[in-house]
Amino acid sequence: MNSTLHLACPFPLPSSFDCSSSSSYPESALERKHNEKYFPGGRIHGLGHAFRYSWRRPEHKSTKKSHSMAGMVEFVGLITVNILRGTNLAVRDMVSSDPYVILSLGNQSTKTRVIKNNLNPVWNEKLMLSIPESVPPLKLLVYDKDTFSTDDFMGDAEIDIQPLLSAAKGSECSSNSEPMQPESHQASDDNMLVKGSIITLEDGRVKQEVAIKLQNVERGVLEIELECLLLAQ
Repeated sequence: MNSTLHLACPFPLPSSFDCSSSSSYPESALERKHNEKYFPGGRIHGLGHAFRYSWRRPEHKSTKKSHSMAGMVEFVGLITVNILRGTNLAVRDMVSSDPYVILSLGNQSTKTRVIKNNLNPVWNEKLMLSIPESVPPLKLLVYDKDTFSTDDFMGDAEIDIQPLLSAAKGSECSSNSEPMQPESHQASDDNMLVKGSIITLEDGRVKQEVAIKLQNVERGVLEIELECLLLAQ
């Protein structure tokens, strides 16, 4: 049997057709026109060409790639947060608390170690987070660690890090002849700062010290130091 004839039949044939002889079913003018249109290089060659390249689907591959890129977050920098200390924190156990701090920036979070029985804890612990392109506020939450029950809330705070990021970008554009000027932020009820906060440039590093009142709690202050590092674009 001539196997090439099976590949050349793109539509059903009558049961009386003899594949071994093309004379038993002469090609009509309509069929000849159809074959010349869809198989210009010959019926066998045209069909083989179609099978050979049928696995290529560039449109599907492109769509899959675009879907895989969806939802990705662009980061513009890194922020190092040094949790220095807490002062006059709230009592959540009998006479004291076991405080720790959770840092949150967008969908990221990290936390400090727990310091036992201390209302004036000194962590001096550095934590690092990535800064998303749409810069959210830096959130700080303080909790009292409990062993046999849910940890007790001890207050929270939010810090706008956009000025720090802007200062870091400005420091890259400044020259030695025009050094970056310190930027001061005064304490107010809006920012809940205990004292004025200054953004400075030290040894090429943009830093800001912050002392902030904890909210939604009876008392407590957190002191932290921020440092921003831009990512190469």
